[in-house]
Amino acid sequence: MAYSNLYARFYVLAGRAGTALAAVWHLPPSRWYLAAIGGLQIIAWLESFFIYHNLADNLLVLHYNVDFGIDLVGAAGRIFFYPLIGLGILALNAAVAAALYRQKDFRIFVHFLFSAALVFAIFLDLALFFVYLINFR
Repeated sequence: MAYSNLYARFYVLAGRAGTALAAVWHLPPSRWYLAAIGGLQIIAWLESFFIYHNLADNLLVLHYNVDFGIDLVGAAGRIFFYPLIGLGILALNAAVAAALYRQKDFRIFVHFLFSAALVFAIFLDLALFFVYLINFR
């Protein structure tokens, strides 16, 4: 009995999550936001792969401060944390938007959450561009 109760609860939860994500997807502005964020994520992954494959050694300068110089150096594989963080922000904002789909100001919440994720993706691509400049210029 406990197994079927667990399965039934999972099935109901999956149905509600599907309904919530469908409500987010059916808004035309959310599709535009997701397309733009997806394009920027693809660019971020391509930048990361380009930086990783063009390194001469295993060390990578990840941050440069004008006042103090290089202040963060790490292994080359750490460059992939940048796009992963961007995907995490997108997933978190999409989950919050899906959780708020029954609210009366749902459209406004979707605009706020996805525009914040879009701005984050833009700054993420800029950060990766500057990491490229620091390491290869």
